[in-house]
Amino acid sequence: MLEVYSTDIEVAVNSAIPFNNVHVQKGCSAVASAPATIQLNKCGVYEISVDASASAETTIELSRDGILQPEAQSTGTSLSFTSLVQVPTSNTACCCSSPTQLQVFNTGAAVTLTNVNVVVTKIC
Repeated sequence: MLEVYSTDIEVAVNSAIPFNNVHVQKGCSAVASAPATIQLNKCGVYEISVDASASAETTIELSRDGILQPEAQSTGTSLSFTSLVQVPTSNTACCCSSPTQLQVFNTGAAVTLTNVNVVVTKIC
């Protein structure tokens, strides 16, 4: 389980939202690997819950391995979505495996996010 968040951050259009704080990180299935990236290391199904408050209307959208996920987006000033992500293989020392990379992008307008929170829960 992982929970990351940021408060009062300016986010440009078409850029990944950075998460400056890790509130909860249990285990190694989901980890914050960079300010704007969440890494899923174990195979399974994960529930991704995102909520945010914006200073103006914008759109946020989940990106999986660099590809925007149209089923996981929200538009407005009070933003939220929940999505399931299936990871078929675990990230191991084998050169043929790699983690699944998640980011949340601001695809709308440049805004200040007063609060943005992401919770990742491995459900199976």
